[in-house]
Amino acid sequence: MKALPHPLAEKIQAGQRLTAKEGLELLQTKDPEEIEQIRGLADQVRQEKVGDKVLFASTLFIHPTNLCELNCQFCSFYAKPDWPSAWFSSPQEIEEKIRHHHPKGLTEVHIVGGLWRDCNLDYYEELFTRIKNIDPNLHIKALTPVEYDFLAKLHNISVEEVFRKMMSWGLGSLPGGGAEILVEEIREKLAPGKISSDEFLAIHALAHRLGLHSNNTMLFNHVEGEEDIITHLGKVREQQDKTGGFRTFVPLKFGEEGNPLGKRKKALRKKSIPLVFAVSRLMLDNIPNLKVLWNYIGVKEAVEILTWGANDLSSTNLEEKVIDNRTTQMDGEMLSSLIREAGRIPHLTNSGESC
Repeated sequence: MKALPHPLAEKIQAGQRLTAKEGLELLQTKDPEEIEQIRGLADQVRQEKVGDKVLFASTLFIHPTNLCELNCQFCSFYAKPDWPSAWFSSPQEIEEKIRHHHPKGLTEVHIVGGLWRDCNLDYYEELFTRIKNIDPNLHIKALTPVEYDFLAKLHNISVEEVFRKMMSWGLGSLPGGGAEILVEEIREKLAPGKISSDEFLAIHALAHRLGLHSNNTMLFNHVEGEEDIITHLGKVREQQDKTGGFRTFVPLKFGEEGNPLGKRKKALRKKSIPLVFAVSRLMLDNIPNLKVLWNYIGVKEAVEILTWGANDLSSTNLEEKVIDNRTTQMDGEMLSSLIREAGRIPHLTNSGESC
């Protein structure tokens, strides 16, 4: 297999935008020498754009409920009312949990859950008010576009009105979840009940217009092809050109355990995880931060991906339940140490801090 075309390397080093065809060429690379060149280019772009700082946060994950009206094929999180695994937490119970963890130096709370009618706007008004009473400076990163769409329909109001209410109660930013793959054919296989790609991006665009930053994710290593990944990256890049509100891009490795899709091993199309990160860095020339979640792929692997274009090592991930994280616990000192050992500079942050 021929070496990486020199004109393409020159184009990347000159800071010129890659086309979808060029991105696909990089993602489909199999030759180890070419892959190492791509790694080096992604690391170079990372250094030029954001330097040697590696971001991390001290985050408490809040999942009000895992009860959900949907039953997505890829999801290991949701439950139905008669399931032993189901839970629902009141705002008061969540307040007690936050007060327990607050002395650990929390910088933010990350709130996502199932689509459930008891988690309505009255619920979130009480929850956000309780959070801000604990610490007015605690950043609230909450709910995906799928949840905002659900709340708007539940209350028969616009998504913008939902946003304005939530912002008045303390909402600071949006997480990136719910994107899955922004290709309708793939979304129909993963989560046919969810909003479309265009609706998902439109809600992020609305958030940006109202002054809220957000993240964006991409779930990979399931039934998607390389072309679908490039399409996803292209749509995110195009949206960022218009609004500039995405702070961080987060590739998420699909977790096979505990869901129907994961049992269909022959249907899964595995990718090189580091290469997906490198190509994401090279394609997304207008999004500053590339986050790797150590609890999705492992600590050692996540630190390695800091050399493939990533500059964000996620967070302490306290109480994160979407991916089972019981075997590894992490605090700020451990994350800082890992970052320093990788030759980089740790920087404690939250999702509300400007880029």
